[in-house]
Order: sequence, then structure tokens, then C-alpha cells
Amino acid sequence: MVDQAPQDRRAQALAEIRSMQTELMEAHSKIDALERELARSQDTLSLVAEERKTYRDDSLLFRAKLIELATSMANIGMLTTTAQEIMMTIGPLTTSQTQQQVAQESSEASKLLSNLKAVEAAL
Repeated sequence: MVDQAPQDRRAQALAEIRSMQTELMEAHSKIDALERELARSQDTLSLVAEERKTYRDDSLLFRAKLIELATSMANIGMLTTTAQEIMMTIGPLTTSQTQQQVAQESSEASKLLSNLKAVEAAL
């Protein structure tokens, strides 16, 4: 029995070593799988960050164009208001001037007509 004990301890030690070796190999394979997953996640993260940068650049460009457009629209509104005020100021002047011209042309036409009748009567 004395000879069996060292062999049993040796067998038990070898079994433990094999078990630890198996666990170590499993741990290495898990580590490798996690490293691959980490690399994929980092690649995905870099793609998402690049896409976010593109969207951010586009949004800044659109924002600048929107501000430019809003400024132009405001300027157009102010010019329209100014033009409307000018037209309101000029409108009565133009209308009265036109009525005066019509009256003057009407009186000139009457004079010409009376002169024409006088010439016809003379003939």
C-alpha cells in the first residue's frame, strides 16, 4: 500500500495538471474570442464616429445655409416694406399728376376741336 500512495498522488497531481491545462486553454480561447470581439467593436465604434462626424459637418453646413437664407428673407422683407412705403408716398402724387394731365389734355383737345370746326366753317 505504501507504493500505491505515491502513484495515486502522482496520478492525482497529473489529473489536476491536465485539468488546469484544459482550463488554461479554455481561458486562452475565451481571451482570443474577447479580443476579436473587442477589435470588431472598436472598428464599429470608429465607423460610427466617422459617420457622426459626417452628419455633424453636414448639419453645420445646413445650419449656415439656413442662417444665410433667413438673413436674405429678412432683407427681402425689409426691402418690401421700404418699397411699400415709397409706393404709398408716391401713389397719391402720381394719381394727382395723372388727373391734371388728363384735364390739360382734354382742354387742349377741346381747343383743337373748336379750331378744326372754325376751319371747316371757313371753307
